[in-house]
Amino acid sequence: MPDLWDTNPRNTFSTPDEQPDPAASGHDDHTEEVMLKDHRGHLRPPAYVLIALVIALAAVLLLTVVMLVATG
Repeated sequence: MPDLWDTNPRNTFSTPDEQPDPAASGHDDHTEEVMLKDHRGHLRPPAYVLIALVIALAAVLLLTVVMLVATG
């Protein structure tokens, strides 16, 4: 059964016997991958930003819970 939501015209009507080309799917293509560690193994700035955002989110959630419990 064809995938009607697929916008790739090559994949619209393929027979069940055909195997799709794994390189054409792009699932294993890591050219757009953001590396969080440099060649020496140290974290790069995007990793620090991500860690800071997670800590800030956790702090906001904790303060929200504390405020809800304190008023209740």
